[in-house]
Amino acid sequence: MNTDKHRYGSRKFRGPSCIFLFLSVFICVYLWLLPVFAQTMAPGGPGKDAQWATAGKQAVGTSATSTSKVWFTLAQGVMTEVYYPDVTTANVHLLQFVVVDPKTKKVETEQDDAIHEIKILRPDSLTFQQINKAKSGKWTITKTYVTNPTELAVVLMDVRFESKNKSLNLYYYFDPSIGNSGLHDSSFSRGDKIVAFDGKIYASLLFSGGVDEQTNNFLGDGDGLDQLRTFGKVTNRSDEANNGNVVQVGKIRTPSRFTVILSFADNEAGAFVLAVIAKTEGFAKARADYDKGWAAYIKTLPKVDRKYQAQFNMAAMQLKANEDKTHPGANVASLTIPWGGGANANENNVGGY
Repeated sequence: MNTDKHRYGSRKFRGPSCIFLFLSVFICVYLWLLPVFAQTMAPGGPGKDAQWATAGKQAVGTSATSTSKVWFTLAQGVMTEVYYPDVTTANVHLLQFVVVDPKTKKVETEQDDAIHEIKILRPDSLTFQQINKAKSGKWTITKTYVTNPTELAVVLMDVRFESKNKSLNLYYYFDPSIGNSGLHDSSFSRGDKIVAFDGKIYASLLFSGGVDEQTNNFLGDGDGLDQLRTFGKVTNRSDEANNGNVVQVGKIRTPSRFTVILSFADNEAGAFVLAVIAKTEGFAKARADYDKGWAAYIKTLPKVDRKYQAQFNMAAMQLKANEDKTHPGANVASLTIPWGGGANANENNVGGY
């Protein structure tokens, strides 16, 4: 054990590591204790055609390190394409939150029913915050984004949900598009383990406070969002959805403040282990390391006229963010899919740059 190398996704563990051993045992026991009942399969596949989000991004983020091979993009108040393991492979259509009034059954989404604001939290880091205020005036959702600067391919989101109406429920809505296509994904949720995959790319979604009412469906009538709009809650749960345009929905158990972890690896266990590790280390540490890396990079930049320095620094950080970390020196023009608004995004032939 002292000389073995254990690989989960892109992270290597060498020698006796207490945290690795603890998490390995914990995860094995956790999975073993999951109910062994037959899983409920989603009907109605493959679902509606997949689409990409707008190319009009408000922000792009990634670690300043070359080891963290994951990039996030933000637009219209939500997280849009997330790239892994390089800048040419998008794996997410969107991740957003849905607010439901259980009494009136009114459903509001961040993307469609909020006024969107975005902030740069530091002039020397690609740390962004989205603030979504309901057009109805009933709630505010504030989300801060970073990535883990280590070999963990992890995006972390700190979320605050504020409302004077304490009876409002908050749900997540995750529409993956793994491997540059949205029609051939599969997904499942078992307890806190939420996974979507296609081929050799696995995405694991984890919430620090836990989730309930989870369902995996194909996009269209009867999916999780449709159930919320019809019944005010998820009433017909499906544990798995295979080979289609899948969407995952679930209720946030402790909505006032929580962390979202989205991790990627080339296998199911690896993606989940990385998410658990990132959850254990916490958002605060990840953000401190993330900010520190970008601040160090800014110190290497030349000085320009003071009134242009902040703009110059941000432009330099964005150019660095567009660089591929597997092939240094190779850059994409933009982390967007400008031709993704065609008939559909069903196959891996409508990617970006």
